[in-house]
Amino acid sequence: MTAEKILLASVREATEAIDLLGSNNSALMATRAIHINVRLRSVPGEEARLLKWTYNDVGAEAAISRDAYQGEEGAITDMIVMGTVYQHREVRRVLTDNPKLRRWIDAIEKVVENAGETLDA
Repeated sequence: MTAEKILLASVREATEAIDLLGSNNSALMATRAIHINVRLRSVPGEEARLLKWTYNDVGAEAAISRDAYQGEEGAITDMIVMGTVYQHREVRRVLTDNPKLRRWIDAIEKVVENAGETLDA
């Protein structure tokens, strides 16, 4: 038995690796193999907490300041959302009808969808 770490640097590369195994659902699984981290700047605390909770709910992660996390009035934070292509898309699906978070979701989507094939962004 052997085990080794492999680097899958793009959705296309992950799809090809999964296809080589003879899998039937490589396109969906590939989006779960690619992690993308996105930094957001100057997010109001309440919005940051909502994003963080939603990322946590889909099994991903988001880092925000302690002040924003604790709900201090007027808190503004930079944040990093971390997840797979699939998780970022799932957060978008869950929050799509929240007008307060629309600009953040759109910004994240732009980064994720442009980085999904190359991760050079």
